[in-house]
Amino acid sequence: MLRKLAVVTALVSVLSSVFLAPQDARAEANTLRVAKQFGVAYMQFMVMEDQKMIEKHAKAAGLGDITVEFNQFRSSDVMNDALISGSVDFVSLGIPGIITIYSKTKGTPIEVKASTGLNVSPLMLMVRDASIKSLKDFKDGQKIALPAVKVSMQAIMLQMAAAKEFGDAKFGALDHLTVSMAHPDATAAMLGGQSEIVANFSSAPFQYRQMKNPNIRRILTSTDLFTEGLSFNVLATTAKFRRDNPKLYGAFHAALKEATDFINKDKKRAAEIYISITKDRTPVADLLEILADPAIAYTTKVGGIGPFVSHMTKTGQLKTPPADWKDMFFPEALAGAGG
Repeated sequence: MLRKLAVVTALVSVLSSVFLAPQDARAEANTLRVAKQFGVAYMQFMVMEDQKMIEKHAKAAGLGDITVEFNQFRSSDVMNDALISGSVDFVSLGIPGIITIYSKTKGTPIEVKASTGLNVSPLMLMVRDASIKSLKDFKDGQKIALPAVKVSMQAIMLQMAAAKEFGDAKFGALDHLTVSMAHPDATAAMLGGQSEIVANFSSAPFQYRQMKNPNIRRILTSTDLFTEGLSFNVLATTAKFRRDNPKLYGAFHAALKEATDFINKDKKRAAEIYISITKDRTPVADLLEILADPAIAYTTKVGGIGPFVSHMTKTGQLKTPPADWKDMFFPEALAGAGG
């Protein structure tokens, strides 16, 4: 009887080691899916992809070989849908994007928060109609292209600029002129022939490419609205992913730091990698000229969040605004944060 019990115990032990141990060892995800948008603001992702930095840090963390997928999206609203549906793990959002998704998911099992900053970069409203010298000159039928109407960072900035120009009650005075368009398509429309698109609220490198055309002018820059360094993007994920994948979460952020340091140490090599990954036809010399703009910085620090929360709350665009903008960030994201 005792011998039978010993055999059964041994068999249970063997089965446990076969079926349970690998599951415990691979409790974390073996694929990491990262969402990005268009432009040099996401250069860290290109460097991480080219140098396989996430894979390296994941292996060092004991996760073995993992698969990393970088997926491109037009704007924050589309990425937010993908994150909530579980199609991606990390998203790169403008400030309105993180405010919106945090407010929608707060207190739920898939609550979304930002885990780090990504960059600081000016956004510019470019026009190609000589009659438009200020926001007051836009007429019906003259369309303003931006990544996503009413919800993108550029769309909210346009509202903030309109409130400053026309008064708080008319913050949406130009909303009816805006159309959703990816940056490459908007740039093609601006540089092409006749089009209803007469303006584009853009980002780097597209706005700088447009500026080389003598018929295109800048009439507004984000620095006109903000006095401090403004986070163009933050990276966000769900609290569930962070909880269930602590090693992979840490590996991603270690890789991001390495990529950020890589760019700041060698912008020429980073620009070459960007062109190689994106197939962008911009000459390396032109990219380096853009990256020399002191208003552009690759940094994981965050800033400029408060004014967006204030505007979106005041205009009724947030049903459940955060009591404090810092509530939208995981603690590790707030080291050295601005306002």
